[in-house]
Amino acid sequence: MMAKRTALLGMLICLTAFAAIAQPVPPPVVAPNARGDIGLFTMSTADNPRAGQFTLGFYGWYSPRIAGQFFPGQSEIGRYYVQWGGTASLGLGLTDWWSIFIAGGAQQTKSGGGWDGGVVNGVPIAGPFKVNEGQKLRIGTKFNYHSEADHDFRIAGWLSANVPVGNATVNNEVTNEPIQALNTRRTDWEWGAAVTKSIFTGMVSYQLTGQPPDTDVRVPNILKFGVGVEVPVMPLLHVVGEINYNVLDGGDVPEPDYATLIGGARFWIGQTGWAVTAGFSTNLTMLAGHGASQNPFGGLVGITYAAWPPAPPPPVVVPAPEPVVEQHPVEAAPPVAAPAPQPPPRPAPRTTSDEIFFDGKSARLTNIAKAVLDGVALRMRNDLNATAVVTGFTDNTGTDKANLELGQKRADAAKEYLVTRHGIDPGRISAQSKGSAEPGYDNATPEGRTKNRRAQIVVTLISGT
Repeated sequence: MMAKRTALLGMLICLTAFAAIAQPVPPPVVAPNARGDIGLFTMSTADNPRAGQFTLGFYGWYSPRIAGQFFPGQSEIGRYYVQWGGTASLGLGLTDWWSIFIAGGAQQTKSGGGWDGGVVNGVPIAGPFKVNEGQKLRIGTKFNYHSEADHDFRIAGWLSANVPVGNATVNNEVTNEPIQALNTRRTDWEWGAAVTKSIFTGMVSYQLTGQPPDTDVRVPNILKFGVGVEVPVMPLLHVVGEINYNVLDGGDVPEPDYATLIGGARFWIGQTGWAVTAGFSTNLTMLAGHGASQNPFGGLVGITYAAWPPAPPPPVVVPAPEPVVEQHPVEAAPPVAAPAPQPPPRPAPRTTSDEIFFDGKSARLTNIAKAVLDGVALRMRNDLNATAVVTGFTDNTGTDKANLELGQKRADAAKEYLVTRHGIDPGRISAQSKGSAEPGYDNATPEGRTKNRRAQIVVTLISGT
């Protein structure tokens, strides 16, 4: 069991390292899963609702399982049971990369035909049984980031608590006597991480199960691995599939490890944000071990809401210049006149200098930087012969090569904004990088390093105005 936990810890450390170099990104078309956060069917993806947007989810589900052994050598056929129930969830995007969610509902756990006794969640049950109880209330938070080099690569991490909401009564259907509650009366803690690239997602999570305070039976924890895919086959229809493998870690009488396969689709009702989800599930472990002698199939259906993402801004169209109409004046005899006075001397060119600043290792323009560039563009549009030199700088925290590349990205970002937003001829603008060389401020102080993350725009006005 220690090896399982060590492997999980190593994976979480690697995912955390990726997150340290990432930046927030708005999510694509998303929907909440059956556990409350943004995902596929039961898996979480590395996406979140946008800032200020809420999500709703209503799911019904059915799942077959195998209990732990009631006595040594007991066949799995006599330990078959099923669970079904309904779950409702509510989520909220606090920012474009941080959300909170809550999910809860009710479920029934019931022994299958031929029940010969078994152990469910650490509870030994001899005769046929049926449990009606509330699900533990899942309350959690989730962060997601994207790579600056590849905006389609996202990673996320989450933490949630499964809080008990009441005690259930388990009725032995032979004696009709209460024997014990299935859910523990302690909070479970779950943490996990997901990586999403394009249509593919991989995830890993670990649930530290709350142990019952009044028994000596230890309940197993749950280590879960999953891979999934969501393929948009039409603008409003996505085909969804996921495979999960659940490892029952520890515990005195754990249930067998098991794998599930869920395949189905999600259909959006126009661009309202409402979607209908349906999936067909198979307990692969049961199917491989016993075929269909005990029904290994289940499924889930749901209706969800998550705000439809806004349309991307239209591309900036630079109007073509009007054609020049050549004038052919009628020649006339030159009049005899006094020599024309000499024209006044042409004004001497002058230069202006502006600075814009960037956050951290980013080359993304801030709103303040865009306002400064709007003023630069106005001067260049008023003087059609004016030229500009954009020089990108960085602080001294990176390598010379990385700083030169980041400085060039910052200069290119400023040039691109002047060209695409204001229609300035790119031939009038040159972009260069000096990296951490020639700092304008003191790199020995945090304030100086912040100001050195900049780009300088020097405009030469030919008219001198």
